[in-house]
Amino acid sequence: MIATPARLLEEHPIVTCVGSGGVGKTTLSAALALGAARRGANALVLTIDPAKRLADAMGLAGLGPEPEPVARETLGALGIRDGSLSAMMLDTKRTFDDLVRRFARDATTRDRIFENPIYQHVSDALAGSSEYSAMEKVDELVASGAFDVIVLDTPPSQHALDFLEAPERLVGLVDSRIARHLVHPAMSAGRLGLRLLQRGTEPLFRVIERISGMGFLEDLAEFLLLFEELSEGFRARADHVRELLFGGSTAFVLAAGPGRGQVEQAIALADRLDELGARTRGVILNRLRLSPEPLVRGLARSDAWTELGPALVAGGLEPRLERAAAETARRCIEGYAEYVRRDAVRTEPLVRWAEAGDAFVRRVPELPRDVHDLDTLCHIESALFDPMPT
Repeated sequence: MIATPARLLEEHPIVTCVGSGGVGKTTLSAALALGAARRGANALVLTIDPAKRLADAMGLAGLGPEPEPVARETLGALGIRDGSLSAMMLDTKRTFDDLVRRFARDATTRDRIFENPIYQHVSDALAGSSEYSAMEKVDELVASGAFDVIVLDTPPSQHALDFLEAPERLVGLVDSRIARHLVHPAMSAGRLGLRLLQRGTEPLFRVIERISGMGFLEDLAEFLLLFEELSEGFRARADHVRELLFGGSTAFVLAAGPGRGQVEQAIALADRLDELGARTRGVILNRLRLSPEPLVRGLARSDAWTELGPALVAGGLEPRLERAAAETARRCIEGYAEYVRRDAVRTEPLVRWAEAGDAFVRRVPELPRDVHDLDTLCHIESALFDPMPT
C-alpha cells in the first residue's frame, strides 16, 4: 500500500530526506516538519547545511546546536494549535567531542585526547564524522522523547549516502588493528618516533614533521593509542546507529529535480538505498514547471487564441496593442507549456520507479522566488500534503 507524507510522519519517528546536491533537500525537510507540526506533532528539522535561508524561512533569528522553537504566536498565525516546530543545525565537533567524553575511561584520557594536536586538527574532518555525528544526535534526540518526529536534512555531500556508511568508516578509523599494526611495535621498542612506521614511509613523515613544525609522529602515535581505547565504544554505537537507520524507525524520502542528469542520479541513489536495506517510501520532485488545470483546459479549446486578444482589451489594454500583446502572450504560454512537457518527460522514469516500489510521488512547483519566510514554506507544505491532481 502506498503511503502518504502524513502517514509516513505518523508511523516513523525519523524521516530522512536524501538526494543529490542542489535539489532543495533543506527546504523540503523543513516543509515536511511543518506538515507534521500542523497535524499535531512536536516536530524538529535537523540540518547540517548552515544556510541562513532556512532560519529565515522558519522565522528564526538563527540556528544553533540546540533545538530552536518557532514562536507559538507564529505557529498560531499559520493555524497550528497543537503541534510544535523546532530547528537546529548540527555542531559536528561538539557532537564528536561528546562521544569522546562518553567513551573515555577517565577524565585523564579524555583530556589527553582533547589536547592532542592531531585530534584538534582532524576532529572536524574525521572520516564520516559529520554524518556519524548526525545520526548520533538524532539518536540522542529520539531518546529524549522531546519530539514525535525528527526530519533529517542529509549532508550536502558529493556522496549523498555517506551518512549511511559513516559508522563503518569511523569504526575502521579507530579500529584497534590500526594501533596494533602501527603503534604497538614502536611501544615494544621502548620509544616513539620513526620506529612507529615502516621504513618505507619514514621519508614522507620526516617531511610532514619538518613542515608541520610539531612532533608529528609522537602525536600521531598517542592519538592512535588513545583512540584504540575508544574503539569498542564506537563499534557498539555504530551497531546501534545502524539499527536506527535500517530497523524500521527511519523512513527515507528521495528528493530530485527535473534538471539534466538529476533523475538518473536520483534513481542510482534509490537503488543504492535499496542495496543498503533502506527502503525509499516517497519521492519528491522539486521545482517542476506544472500547468494549472484551467490553463490545460484552455489550451485544448480550438477558440482559445481568438478570445485572448479581446480578453486583454477588456482588461484595459489599448486596442491598437491587441494583436501584438495576444501574440506575445501566446508565445509565452506555449513556451511555458513546452517546459512543462519537458519536465514531465524527464521525471517520468523516476515516477515509474516510485510507483513500482509503492512509494508516493509529490510534485512541488517551481516558485517565482526562493523560500525566505513561513508563508512561502507553507506553499511547499501544501504541495506535499494536499497535492493538486495530475
